[in-house]
Amino acid sequence: MVNEEAGHGFFSRLKNVFSSSTDTSTTDDTAYENSNNTTTTLTEEKAETEDIITPTNETVTTPAMQTADIIEKEITLRTVEVTAPALTLPDDQDLDIKFATKFIDAGGKFIFCETMKEAVDTLKMLKEEQGWKHVFCWENEIKDAFCDNNFQKGMIGYTIENSEAAVSLCESLAADEGTIILNPKQASRRRLSCFPKTHIIITDIAHLAPVEADALNKFKQKNKGELPSVVKLGTCNTGHFYDKQRLILNADGTEDIYVFLVDEIIPASLRP
Repeated sequence: MVNEEAGHGFFSRLKNVFSSSTDTSTTDDTAYENSNNTTTTLTEEKAETEDIITPTNETVTTPAMQTADIIEKEITLRTVEVTAPALTLPDDQDLDIKFATKFIDAGGKFIFCETMKEAVDTLKMLKEEQGWKHVFCWENEIKDAFCDNNFQKGMIGYTIENSEAAVSLCESLAADEGTIILNPKQASRRRLSCFPKTHIIITDIAHLAPVEADALNKFKQKNKGELPSVVKLGTCNTGHFYDKQRLILNADGTEDIYVFLVDEIIPASLRP
């Protein structure tokens, strides 16, 4: 009879083999279950993750996007309505109107002429209307215009003493004050006791100045060492006055003054 107590017999070895096989199968089953469980867990976690990150048709709005939308809407809805009139700088083409308005309000007479010929023709009609026998002039530019337009040709013997009106040029017309700037010789003529009742000034648009200070500065640059004279109607100024420590002569004389403003430049005379 075979002793199996020591565990070394045939049946003992078969038992060990079946036991090992059973343990291995159990271990494999356990591993398989653990593997299935792990796979299931990973699959569930993956599904949960996909549920979180899976894009949808709905737009996800973040706080930053909400802020941007709010700012954009505020800028879109914001409007600014301008109620004040636009400010514009004075146009030089309006200086003649400004001067004429001031000058006429002060009692002067203003006539606008397109050309020098028109100015002479207007002076002819004015002479006839007023019954003047002679209009006295000094500057060669005016004498040239008279000759070119057949005005007072060949009239001899008339001087300033027996003339009813005198015509001259000027240095500047100040639009802001409606004043006339004369050179020293012209100013002295107005202070003559024999000066005619009417003074006619013919000038062109190049002699318009926006303000009186600019006209005086221009005179100072052109006439070094000379003193300007100012014709200012409608004021009670008597004697001379100062402007920025510069002596200005008050051009005393007649109050019956015409200004003929010519729209073309008066050419310089070629006479010696």
